[in-house]
Amino acid sequence: MMLNNYQLKFEIRHLRSFLVISDVLSFRRAAEILHIAQPALSRQIAQLEEALDCELFDRQKRKIKLTKAGEFLFNRLPILLDQINDISHQTQMIANGRTAKLRFGYSSAAMSSFLPAIIRELQNTLQNCNFKFVEGTSNKLIEGVISKQLDAAFILFRPNNDLFKTIPIKSDKIGIILPDDHILTKKKRINLKELKDETFILFPRDTNPVMYDEIISYCHKVNFSPKEIIETAPRSTAIGLVAAGQGVATIAEPLKNTCVKGTTYRSLIQPAPMINYACILHPDCSGQWLDLLVDYIKKYLT
Repeated sequence: MMLNNYQLKFEIRHLRSFLVISDVLSFRRAAEILHIAQPALSRQIAQLEEALDCELFDRQKRKIKLTKAGEFLFNRLPILLDQINDISHQTQMIANGRTAKLRFGYSSAAMSSFLPAIIRELQNTLQNCNFKFVEGTSNKLIEGVISKQLDAAFILFRPNNDLFKTIPIKSDKIGIILPDDHILTKKKRINLKELKDETFILFPRDTNPVMYDEIISYCHKVNFSPKEIIETAPRSTAIGLVAAGQGVATIAEPLKNTCVKGTTYRSLIQPAPMINYACILHPDCSGQWLDLLVDYIKKYLT
């Protein structure tokens, strides 16, 4: 940045005084409005004219009027001062955490459940708040928060890690997607143990080992292990494999409407695996947006 380009020989107060005089076309009246002595006001304008190397006012005996240069400055100056005022205001707002570009990471299950309401709450409360959204697996989102590439992330389990803060969020049920000709579609709800002879189509374990292991653990609790496990991503591929009759897949209840032709959603009878959502944040996070987020979660999502 070339700082020399911004070394001006006048101040904001000179410009403000010029605008008031230009508006009322009277040094006496302008001095009253600005609550300064008329000689001091005249000196300010003389300094401004010297700095700009031109006359801004055509001074006559009983009245004054703007010169061509003065008219140009009078027409352009309000825009500039509004921009300076806006920059100053926005800088204050950002410093107070009241406006920001928030970088949120999310799982699709969170976006289909509670996250839209959080986004709307922040958008309606924080002035000029913008968002950048990143969808990813829970492990990728954790990496984003630790590296400060994300301000917050909404993931599918509740990790305990000193590298970030974890805020628990209400849980969602997990259901099962079946081929639409499966015998269990005759039931409104099914028991997990009724799937003991099925091939499970799951997300890759390394994308969310906690949730993956919880699903398998619940199978063990009802005395079986999946006959076979197919690991695949994204979810649309898993749903397609179910439609092709290759197995059954787990899915968050809020996503049940993503089932395609050839598949059917059925809820699981509890006890069954749950999605234990959490909001994770870097320990250095602060600002009004964070206070609003935490308050909203505590009030509506716990």
